[in-house]
Amino acid sequence: MTVYICYCYADTHLASKLALDLMRRGLNVWIDQSAEGTSPETRRLDQIQGIVESDHFVLVLSATTTTSAETFDQVRVAVERKRPIIVARRQQVHLLRDQEPLLAGAPVLDFSRANYEQALRELIALVGGNPDVAPDERLVDPDEAKQWLPGEWRVAFHNTRNGMSGEGQFLFEPSGKAIGLVVTEEDGLPMELRILGQWWLMDNRLSVQGESKMFVPVEDADLPERFVYSLTLRVHDLTRDEIKASSAAGDQVILSRLTHYSG
Repeated sequence: MTVYICYCYADTHLASKLALDLMRRGLNVWIDQSAEGTSPETRRLDQIQGIVESDHFVLVLSATTTTSAETFDQVRVAVERKRPIIVARRQQVHLLRDQEPLLAGAPVLDFSRANYEQALRELIALVGGNPDVAPDERLVDPDEAKQWLPGEWRVAFHNTRNGMSGEGQFLFEPSGKAIGLVVTEEDGLPMELRILGQWWLMDNRLSVQGESKMFVPVEDADLPERFVYSLTLRVHDLTRDEIKASSAAGDQVILSRLTHYSG
């Protein structure tokens, strides 16, 4: 059972929380998290494919939604494809005249802050899930990363484009400080990067920014003493103990937890 979540930018927090809560209860979720630079045409094709492959269409509805042509374009696709529509209403709104027929007959659930938990149970039941099932707490919210992510993580990566691979270890502190050691090879020579910087996890982006020192087993190597280190990964799968991600350069990265932060 797959649930498609349609939302506008102003409702990103609620849509992301709803997606996580549904996944924690064993439901598959399609939610648009297009990478930066994705063309509008590619994004729309992805959205259409997501709607076609989903069993239910959930619209996060707020006052801002009614002004979003892109959001209601997705609603029209859902109507054309005869996907059952459920409205997750964040607040009372007045639909435009051409929007009312699209949502006629759709169940409306009150997802205002005070009624969230009850509306979530009703939604789970409507899409064929079990609202009484215990949530899988291994799945985590990126917005709460400073509570669950700090600790030591092993990192392994491989790039099918250039054949490079490597491994290492990162310590992520609650303050946002990141300390890392990555070992790889360049032209057959082992290379070691020691990294000191800051980390953050936002939406589906994990970033480490700071300085790095490079070490190679070559005397008098002409290497900079320090240089800027910048790593941004798009997260695909996220749990408390494992993160699967990729970089724009083609790196496939897996981070596996070693220890929790002990201070």
